[in-house]
Amino acid sequence: MTYRHPRPRRSMHVALLVVLAAGAAACSDSSPSSTESSSPASSTDAAGTVGQLPELDSFRTTPSDQFPVDVNIMTSGHPFKGRDATTPHAGAHVSINNSTGEWPRGGTRPASYPEIRAVADGIVTRVTASVREGNHDRYGLHVAIARSGTAPYEFEYRIEPMVEEPSPGFYADFITVREGDRVTKGEVIGYAYVPPGGTGAHLHFALVNTATGVAQAPAIFGRDVLREFYARWKAEGFDSTEGYTDPIAPCMGWKIAADENPFEAVAVECLQ
Repeated sequence: MTYRHPRPRRSMHVALLVVLAAGAAACSDSSPSSTESSSPASSTDAAGTVGQLPELDSFRTTPSDQFPVDVNIMTSGHPFKGRDATTPHAGAHVSINNSTGEWPRGGTRPASYPEIRAVADGIVTRVTASVREGNHDRYGLHVAIARSGTAPYEFEYRIEPMVEEPSPGFYADFITVREGDRVTKGEVIGYAYVPPGGTGAHLHFALVNTATGVAQAPAIFGRDVLREFYARWKAEGFDSTEGYTDPIAPCMGWKIAADENPFEAVAVECLQ
């Protein structure tokens, strides 16, 4: 894939929701920053593209076989932990320990770091080049991959190196797509910066219902993908404040509340 530097463009959220779901609230996972894109390509393009997206329910019968990263690079992780969990967290995690200096591989370019891939065909609706969160900076993107009626559903990729951005604009080079781009399943859409010696870097991912702005369990993957993901949870695969007790069953949504279920408004203990 040709490397492209992300170019700030106005966010697609307004066009998608005004054109297709008037009155629905736009999704946001943080307050916009000066380096976070904020809205679109044309309304015609937005309407036409979202209209071509599959209904979300199609992932129940034809789940995705493409995980956002190569599971072999995982050192630990956990599923989406809903509000009914002991240790809730509104996003699944893929953690990558770089304490041994495994990354970067073969150079210092972004492509020398772990690949982030599109989990399904879709359209890039938001690119976040950098945003402050606590004492570190993160980056990422949203890709609309489905719809429920006229409301788009986005897959959120939030890359958290857990350090301050090394220099202004550094993270922007790790995103290879721009707002409005159409992507295909398996396409490289970015790279995960894993700092030297870092032990906390991770990819946080979830579905976002743009009609409500609520993060939901990313339960769109097939059983084989889930099995491989579950096998690498290790120390993070527990729902307890008291060490390695109460292991989480293999699922993508653990003890989720009704509004965290993307398929039906029902609370579920283990949504695969």
